[in-house]
Amino acid sequence: MNQQPIPPIDLAHLHQISEGDIEFEIDVLRVYIEDISQRIESIRKAIANDDLPKVMGAAHHIKGASGNVGALQIQSLAVQLEKLGEDQGAVLAIIDEMLEKIRVVEQFIEEKSASLSS
Repeated sequence: MNQQPIPPIDLAHLHQISEGDIEFEIDVLRVYIEDISQRIESIRKAIANDDLPKVMGAAHHIKGASGNVGALQIQSLAVQLEKLGEDQGAVLAIIDEMLEKIRVVEQFIEEKSASLSS
């Protein structure tokens, strides 16, 4: 049995919170991307300073924010990040994967924006 890949955004969830307002969805996703990009940067700094509580706090925030907008792939990575503890190599690998997923969400945003323009 083939498992379907997780979409970058759970559209049903996003439509529910936005009540179908596509422009609102785009705005929410842009704010979300800006926020978690800053959190990822704070994780990098926390790793450099050996500040595990800050890493875990930022991971927890990313997990919640991702769940709020339906970014299930990034939420799943944040859950993994919370469980890693002090394994800096694994934390950095997950951050790199998160950045890839962020690019997918950014592409998703651009496609939604383009559909509004046409």
